[in-house]
Amino acid sequence: MMTLHLWSHPYAAYGQKASVALYELNLPFELRLVDAADEAGMAAFRAVSPFGKMPVLVDGNRRVVESSIVIEYLDRLAGGGRLIPGDPETALEARLIDRIVDTYVGGPMNRIIPRKFRPAGNEDPWGDAQDEVVLAAGWDWLEDRLADDRTWGAGEAFTLADCCAAPILTYARRLVPFGDRPRLRAWHGRLMERASFVRALEDAAPYGDLMPAPPPRD
Repeated sequence: MMTLHLWSHPYAAYGQKASVALYELNLPFELRLVDAADEAGMAAFRAVSPFGKMPVLVDGNRRVVESSIVIEYLDRLAGGGRLIPGDPETALEARLIDRIVDTYVGGPMNRIIPRKFRPAGNEDPWGDAQDEVVLAAGWDWLEDRLADDRTWGAGEAFTLADCCAAPILTYARRLVPFGDRPRLRAWHGRLMERASFVRALEDAAPYGDLMPAPPPRD
């Protein structure tokens, strides 16, 4: 197998989603750092990323974009049946949780965060409020989905759902707290202790705290 290259930034939630999968599957890879200050590096990144989005996985002549598809590819590369379960119903649940977290948690999060970097006088409190409502609805949906006391996002095995949720929940709860959602809080606690996510957070640690919101207090 050729060396896998992951174009990303260690602090980026969707990059962490991919690196968690790589660590879970024990697939060695090299990080190609996406650094906006590196003009040559950014030109190389844009050459492999059609929309300028992270992460991008490069495996020889193959370029794989979109974090969920990257994980599907990696699971197949590692033999299949781990992050994408072999059981069709469990696989469907893993993909469902992944889509809900990406769309209704990660989506609002990725709209709120850029607005926090706008110059004074260009804030969008109405937009923030609308996205916070969507994000809170995502928390409610997940809390209800976890009512069967499953250990991980899609059941008793760590899957695509958990690779997605680990970083996105960690960042998004700094914008909209979990509040009184004990099952969601417990799942996130397990994610924070998962060795693959601990490694992803260790990769990010040298870059400091780049999240423009305080740590959660709930």
